[in-house]
Amino acid sequence: MADFKVVVSDYVFPDLEIEREMLTAAGVDFVPGQCRNAQQIIALAQDADAMFNTYFEPLDESIFSACPKLKVVVRYGVGVNTIHVEDATRCGVMVANVPDYCQDEVSDHAVALWLALARKIVLADRTIRTGDWGMQPLEPITNLRGQTAGIIGLGRLGSKAARKLNAFGVELLFTDPYVETGIDLEGIDCRKVDLEQLCRQSDAIFVHAPANEETHHLLNAERFAQMERRPFIINTARAPLIDTAALVTALEQDQVRGAGLDLVENERLDADHPLLHFDNVIITPHIAWYSEQSKIALRRIATQEILRVLQGGKPNSLLNPEVVPR
Repeated sequence: MADFKVVVSDYVFPDLEIEREMLTAAGVDFVPGQCRNAQQIIALAQDADAMFNTYFEPLDESIFSACPKLKVVVRYGVGVNTIHVEDATRCGVMVANVPDYCQDEVSDHAVALWLALARKIVLADRTIRTGDWGMQPLEPITNLRGQTAGIIGLGRLGSKAARKLNAFGVELLFTDPYVETGIDLEGIDCRKVDLEQLCRQSDAIFVHAPANEETHHLLNAERFAQMERRPFIINTARAPLIDTAALVTALEQDQVRGAGLDLVENERLDADHPLLHFDNVIITPHIAWYSEQSKIALRRIATQEILRVLQGGKPNSLLNPEVVPR
């Protein structure tokens, strides 16, 4: 495969030795990049056969049409919001992601955020550091057993979260247009409802849906107004699923009890952003996916997908199968 070239549009890892070792062992020319604009991408990939992508966007027709040899783009991660899949299909480029890694990490993180909020772990630590060892600043704390957890999106990650939440003795609801009514998760009852009912009946809402035009600002002012039980909002999926301004208002008006966010719109918040001043908000820097094991798995699986294509096959996680006959 010495005639093949594989490039990296951008990356966040300290090195790319895993990819380099796997690809050079197969005789592939490997050229990493840290591209900031379309011109840099085109200069890097105009003669490339395959590309890894992390956060650079958009990968669209203007880039694909300028890279005529490109056969496949593999996204480091589950979501492919950086890639215009329809444009890739029109240009004969396969698109793949890595949907099977970090399922335990993300579902663990979602449950951890819920527990930290419900048990006021972070607030308790902050209070102690001021010298106050009393219980009064933390009241009230309610029992979790018997509460209702609503899951938006019952795919791989939502299902994992449901199994773990079940151990706490909560009632489970879910909404997902792609899952049949009623689902049995190894004996766990998880009842399907519409989004409005989920908002009305949940004590905690876990967001595990993909980001697309249909789900943009899925939780907005209208939805927060429907939340009769003042639920905790937990998002380890994608930031655009929640209208940030509407969430701030919901917190101010006590429509929700708190929020645990692993992602925020625009990737970060200014130091004076209102979300940073609520005691009942916990924010982590998009680390739900991360463990040392998942980081290695992500890179190995992504590289294996590219090697499959260079060897004449197709990716296991191919997102636009209609492109293959072309």
